[in-house]
Amino acid sequence: MSSVAPKDHREAIEKGARLGYLARALVFLVIGYFAFRSAFAGGQALSEEDAIRELVGSPFGMVMLVLLVVALPAFALWRYVQAFFDADGYGRDAKGIATRIGRFFSGCVYLFLAIYAGSLLFGFSTRDSGGGGVLEAWAPLFGPWFTVPAGLVMLAVAGAHVKRAWTGEFLKFLSLPPAHEGWMTALCRVGIVARAVVFATIAFLFFTSAWRWTPEDTPGVQDALTEIGQWPLGWLLLSLTGAGLMAFGGYCLALARYGHVRSPDLDPSKAMAAMRG
Repeated sequence: MSSVAPKDHREAIEKGARLGYLARALVFLVIGYFAFRSAFAGGQALSEEDAIRELVGSPFGMVMLVLLVVALPAFALWRYVQAFFDADGYGRDAKGIATRIGRFFSGCVYLFLAIYAGSLLFGFSTRDSGGGGVLEAWAPLFGPWFTVPAGLVMLAVAGAHVKRAWTGEFLKFLSLPPAHEGWMTALCRVGIVARAVVFATIAFLFFTSAWRWTPEDTPGVQDALTEIGQWPLGWLLLSLTGAGLMAFGGYCLALARYGHVRSPDLDPSKAMAAMRG
């Protein structure tokens, strides 16, 4: 019986991860589309929560919402597996630990989005509660100084994305079809760089408006896209960023279909045997 369990849970984790990548793709496709459209039509950029609301309002809204309620927790769980069990093999050096910590916080973000989607499905409030929890409790202590380390983290994440796109490091997690490898690789690079631009803009907001942002009110994707739209030639930059975020959605679709999901062995009997050994 123990020989079957690892296969079962590995298959379940892999399917959950791929479903989660699909949900992530939907969110970024919507965010990118509205950012691109707002550059020409004077609309408003969207946050992740706004993107989920737009998906709910689509012709297949209820189907989309049920998919998100199932897929987003699965993706959050996959992020936690990547963080705690080193499913991607990043190791325990400084870079590996930093990457795994990033996976953990990414899991927290998608778990929050899953809870938000669930609140829509089950009829709870659809409005943002405006911060809260631990960060709100600590806000009076950190004040605007919170923005400096947060900005540095965002800048480091942006740099890591650019490096990943430039070196092609992301390709080691993909097995793209040879007939389409060229354009799909280019699409993935564009998407990753576009997300780096968003992270860099969030860092810029942290650094230049330290008095404005607090731990319970931190800038996100929507604020970054709005800021880009206000720069010189902002309409052009925003349209390119929006198109790039749609490309990032395509990258997530590629991960859902062709990504390497390396689920670790979580069989408790083997873990106990290893401990006894």
